[in-house]
Amino acid sequence: MGCVSSSLLNNDEEFSQMGGSASALGHHIVSLTSTTYGLLSLDPPPDQSPNLAPTPPPRFTLGSLIPSPLSEPRPHLHRSSDHPPDVINSWELMAGLDPESSHRFYSRLPIKPDNKENSNPNFPSHCNKVSIDGFEKLCPPNGENKVVIYTTTLRGVRKTFEDCNAVRAAMEGLGVLFCERDISMDIGFREELRELMKGRGGNGGEMVVPVPPRVFVKGRYLGGAEEVMRIVEEGGLSELIQGLPKLKAGYVCEGCGGARFLPCFTCNGSCKMVTGSVVVRCSDCNENGLVLCPICS
Repeated sequence: MGCVSSSLLNNDEEFSQMGGSASALGHHIVSLTSTTYGLLSLDPPPDQSPNLAPTPPPRFTLGSLIPSPLSEPRPHLHRSSDHPPDVINSWELMAGLDPESSHRFYSRLPIKPDNKENSNPNFPSHCNKVSIDGFEKLCPPNGENKVVIYTTTLRGVRKTFEDCNAVRAAMEGLGVLFCERDISMDIGFREELRELMKGRGGNGGEMVVPVPPRVFVKGRYLGGAEEVMRIVEEGGLSELIQGLPKLKAGYVCEGCGGARFLPCFTCNGSCKMVTGSVVVRCSDCNENGLVLCPICS
């Protein structure tokens, strides 16, 4: 190898001392040092063919461990020319069906043509007929020709708050102009609703605490959230609000920004007025120091 420490062994005596012969060993012995450990490969290379890819180890699956009839190969069915493929006649299958069976759930109601918008496609058109005369006549103050909704913006009771939002969103979706009266912002609206709902539920026939929302259309009482949302799902609310003024798309009141209330212009929301040296209660605002917006109310 050209190393200084290497030496040729040609004598039989030296090979005999190592237990070999000159014919068995044709190379010379090298004295290894620390600089040659990383350069020599003493192990023979594995016998691998360059053209063959290594065989991957077998994979064990649930189907290989547990025999199943689904894992067995299915025989391929060959159709002979003597047996043509089967032909299914769909007219024969539908021969006994009634063409009017699609409306069998509403067969007791008379069918009337109706092409109204905002109706539920899951219901037949004849189920959307709703008359305003079928509701109880109960008119809130100044609510003859408008939609009046008594709501609350307090989140104390989650279901009540969500019901008010659902009814408000339904009215906004139909684009009708409605008057919202928040009983949590003005105690006058709460007393007004209590007088309207007197004798309807509660203890002794008197509703002590009316639960909003309560909807009135054209001086008629539609009901609470459950009754109104059922009318909306059936597509009958658009019939009830016909002839009422519409709300402009994207309209927001410039005075209150849609809040419907403003701080009192007299006491600036403090509910107090100084007359000489006496402090008196402001008579222009409610208990929260608010007044109705003069533009949108």
